[in-house]
Amino acid sequence: MSTAAQAQFLTGGLKAGVGSSSVSVHDVTSNPAEYANKESVTSYHAGAFARVNILGFFIQPEAIFTQTGGRLESNPNTSITNRVSDIKFNRLDVPIMAGISIANLVRIQAGPVASNLLSARQEGQSIKSFMSGSDWGYQAGIGLDIQRLTVDVRYERINRNYSDPSLQSNYDLANEQILLSLGLKLF
Repeated sequence: MSTAAQAQFLTGGLKAGVGSSSVSVHDVTSNPAEYANKESVTSYHAGAFARVNILGFFIQPEAIFTQTGGRLESNPNTSITNRVSDIKFNRLDVPIMAGISIANLVRIQAGPVASNLLSARQEGQSIKSFMSGSDWGYQAGIGLDIQRLTVDVRYERINRNYSDPSLQSNYDLANEQILLSLGLKLF
């Protein structure tokens, strides 16, 4: 197999980017109005990817460090004192993207994401021990390849369960992001 054919069959490199991240709370058992409004914050990510291309289709596993989170505000229409809560996550994400490549230029892609929680903080306090450590989510989006550069825009959603028995608090937390990545193919 020639070097040019191998380059088209297997590529890999580094990528980094920013995103708009939010968290939302569902199925709250202690106080449903506690976290009613959500606000987006800036997220960051960096890592590596490898892509196997076969006849216009591809599979692209990645290993990505992600710093994400969101801001939640309690419902001002309840008797609870209105408060804002910042939540931050550091994660190691492993998306496995699959899709089609159009003219070796445009990629349409989607796939599962295995997410390992490295740290979780709410208002500066660790909440990692109250959250599930590993979860699954998904990503979907489009990409563009221009010679050695890659650009991706994706939507991501990862759900986690929060459970604090001492406060009798339990809820599902959804972390959603719009991601913009710039990558450099190294081979």
